[in-house]
Amino acid sequence: MKFLHIADLHLGIQVHEFSMLEEQRHVLKQIQELATVHKVDCVLIAGDVYDRSVPGVEAVKLLDQFLSDLPCPVCMIAGNHDSGDRLQFGAAFMQKQGVYVQGTPVKPVFHADFRDRYGKVEVWMLPFVRPETARQWGYSGSSFQEAVDFMLADLPEPGENRRVLVAHQYVVSDRTADLVQADQAVGGIDCIRASSFQGFDYVALGHIHSALRVEERPICYSGSPLKYSFSEASQVKCAVLVELRQKGDLRLTELALEPLHDWREIKGPMQKLISPEVVSKADPLDYIRAILTDDEVYDAVGQLRSVYPNLMRIDFDNARTRSQENILEESVLPQDKSLDELFAAFFEAQYGRAMTEEEQEIIQDLLKKEAEDETH
Repeated sequence: MKFLHIADLHLGIQVHEFSMLEEQRHVLKQIQELATVHKVDCVLIAGDVYDRSVPGVEAVKLLDQFLSDLPCPVCMIAGNHDSGDRLQFGAAFMQKQGVYVQGTPVKPVFHADFRDRYGKVEVWMLPFVRPETARQWGYSGSSFQEAVDFMLADLPEPGENRRVLVAHQYVVSDRTADLVQADQAVGGIDCIRASSFQGFDYVALGHIHSALRVEERPICYSGSPLKYSFSEASQVKCAVLVELRQKGDLRLTELALEPLHDWREIKGPMQKLISPEVVSKADPLDYIRAILTDDEVYDAVGQLRSVYPNLMRIDFDNARTRSQENILEESVLPQDKSLDELFAAFFEAQYGRAMTEEEQEIIQDLLKKEAEDETH
């Protein structure tokens, strides 16, 4: 049995006011092609289908087209960004078409059954669980960990059947969970122990945007199919091809996904960054974070966007910003300095020069006026 595991589509997301719909349309087409080429039996979508609980019309149309074009059944759950009730609309009808949708957690957990030459494969579907959503099924606590354990309790024994779980939670190794819980207030933790998913041959997770495996267990995040943050700029996005053969025989392959436009960071003085030599080194249509090292720049956005149309963000790394960092590192203000002396020190750190006599007089007048106002 072959599955294609994806998650965190975030359809309709805008990043720095840039719509990602065309990027998403491009990558979903690749996923459809991968499902066809690898003769996948089912696509697993592990939550955060949309970026917000009330998705825009274009995002809904894009999902509709994607599901219609897939060559195989689908098992899809809601994540924390989705409205479970909205995602589940029409689920009974779609199930007849081979699209299994579970928007809200239910007990017993919903599952779909598939068969191959080795026997039955059960795909269990657990949307994002909060303690409050588990209470309607009899849970009375406030712990994410206990809520997930409660929802998964009382599952029948699998026997010889192979089992897959599709879930959307923050799952960590048991050791990491111990460390995190020891460092946080009771009830404020949403991490789930990997040991909660014993008995499953594969756990297809969503929620973390990086592709990773939890411990040595068959518990994996596919990551998001696209980059949505500059913290992800160096990542290679993928879909995970899951091959379940006989029980205990699991094979995982990461299938790379190519973006329409990549994300990258550039750093240096303005004139260097907009020079033909630098611009020609990569695709100027990439999504750009520019880190300028100039002390002063006129119309930075206009200059950069003249050569990088998809400029998303500008930051500065210069004498002024480094001085600000030094100031922030000071945890205690000196107690032996007056307010005007403190302001003078701040001014010099901010602008790289001492205040003029005229500027000092202006500040002293303002401080004096403030003091007079407080006494009236």
